[in-house]
Amino acid sequence: MAIGLVLGGGAPNLPLMTGALLALDEAGVDFKVITTTGAGMVVGLLYAAPRKREPSDSWVDTRRAALRATRDWGIDDMIYEMIPVNYKIFQKPGMLAQAYSHATNPFLWSIPRGSRRQRLLGDTLSLMASAMSPSDLKASSKGLCQPPPWIEMLVNFGELKKNLAEGNKKFRLSAYCIEDSDEKTFHKDEITAEHFKAALAMPFIYAPYKLKDRDGKWKTYLEGSAFNTLSLDPENVMLENKIDTVIFFDIMGNKKLIGEPRWLIDAWGKSIIAPLTRLAEQGLDNFKMKRDLHLKDREIARLDELIELVETDPELAKTAYELHKKTRDFNKLAEVLGLAEQDFSEFKRQCDEYLKVHRTRKLEKLMGLAETDLEQFKKERAEYMRALDIKERQPLRTAISKQQKAHHQSPHVRRPELLRMRFRDHIPEEHWPKVLDWSHSNMSKLFDIGVKTGEDFVEKHRERLESSMKAS
Repeated sequence: MAIGLVLGGGAPNLPLMTGALLALDEAGVDFKVITTTGAGMVVGLLYAAPRKREPSDSWVDTRRAALRATRDWGIDDMIYEMIPVNYKIFQKPGMLAQAYSHATNPFLWSIPRGSRRQRLLGDTLSLMASAMSPSDLKASSKGLCQPPPWIEMLVNFGELKKNLAEGNKKFRLSAYCIEDSDEKTFHKDEITAEHFKAALAMPFIYAPYKLKDRDGKWKTYLEGSAFNTLSLDPENVMLENKIDTVIFFDIMGNKKLIGEPRWLIDAWGKSIIAPLTRLAEQGLDNFKMKRDLHLKDREIARLDELIELVETDPELAKTAYELHKKTRDFNKLAEVLGLAEQDFSEFKRQCDEYLKVHRTRKLEKLMGLAETDLEQFKKERAEYMRALDIKERQPLRTAISKQQKAHHQSPHVRRPELLRMRFRDHIPEEHWPKVLDWSHSNMSKLFDIGVKTGEDFVEKHRERLESSMKAS
């Protein structure tokens, strides 16, 4: 089964994504396609092309260490309470400032942060270096900060293509091109630090970034997540590579991020986040629409194959068509039952319609359970769908295999499954007002929540993921 990974925007929540990705990686989950935008680009690059400390270090150990390191990217709480800005990530703009950053950052980022004393020392030195940095910031400036000067210390862009060569894995960064008025996707073969900076040029924070396109023309870019927070399928890369399961990390789609600000800088952050939550929802809706259209095309193609099969092996064609119908019904039922967690009124309406045709006591029981005990409903739903698959589809698959080895591939159309990494279920209610903070306490807590979310995700979906798992 081919797995696709979607890493969306949301800079302060980056440790949620790195923690969850670490959990997936340690479980052995392997990805055929990775698409990234905004802060998700940092996460994806730390996973796909982390810079080694020593040439002998393994890629696996290096990427896991790189993901773990993000737990300490926040500012020590004692400093953050007085200066609620992440001056380690966002640094002053200007030519002199860029030269200054390249000279000081290697030392500042190398300071250990394993203990509170080390963290406080490192963050204090970074604050002093930030205060002394020169800058040409003025009213005519197009951005508050210089393009991220630290990315090349963390990512080896020259290794990206090599690391993803096995299995011809796909990797995408998404940006927005002003001249083309459209989303632009950069591929693993071409991605450099310059492409990353162009794709992270969030308006007002970073100035628009100039970059030559594949035809040698200069184009101006902005951050892709400012326009499409969740780049689920750029250039149809998921659908064209027959991805069966799309795992998407989406914190921006959560309305709990929209709340009353606590102070001025918090208000600024929430003003950026508010429209991104809506963009995330639209991106998900657009992918579902495109997926369904693509599915119809594939279904027509499969039916054409079945028609041809009738002439060569009528018995096999009959069994294959029966499996095709059973699978279509199975997918529809899974879609209806999946609505219970998203839109309960729509879930009830569609269940009532479904029961008019397929009335079963088990389904009626599930409907009642969804209203009274959602957690138990989820467990019994999974058991029900598993039992239904064993009872109705597995015998047909076995029959097809026995009838003719040459046609062992199941001719039903597999619906690309969307699996959301549900961070929201693990974030305590009282923590939501702090979830956009750059403090060490918040970012380390989010990392730990990300790890727990990822571990629970693997357990919940193990049956679907296990075919893609490697030895960890």
